[in-house]
Amino acid sequence: MASINRIANIIYPEFYQTPYIFAYYKLNSELKAMIEESGYKNEFIKKYNKSLRFLENLKQNCINQRKLFEKLTECKDLYSIMIFGNKNIRILFTFLDIKARKNAILLYSFEEKDDKNNSNYGYTKAIDIATDRIREIKEFLCNQ
Repeated sequence: MASINRIANIIYPEFYQTPYIFAYYKLNSELKAMIEESGYKNEFIKKYNKSLRFLENLKQNCINQRKLFEKLTECKDLYSIMIFGNKNIRILFTFLDIKARKNAILLYSFEEKDDKNNSNYGYTKAIDIATDRIREIKEFLCNQ
């Protein structure tokens, strides 16, 4: 079976050229499915690009921008980009060393609605998915 690269460039909603931020290979299509027909795309693009610029410039100090980012306290190395608007989009990410260089890796996106009963719209399920993706990326990188 052919190996699939676990990290990719950010290509949705538009190509974001950066040597620092990458995405889990499924993230672009997940965002597209969530945003494309929502009527929120133009607003999302502006807010997402702003968040990516802050992340690129501030790196791990992005947490000082509390209106855009948060460190998930219950998780060792997991952070969230918070995009507020008609949809409250959250993008979970981490920092990983890739080829001896620290990079931000966007892992999983979801629309936060609530966290009741471990729903699909809260952090509980998203953290589980992001944690699995971190493990998968690390395994992939170790086998390179």
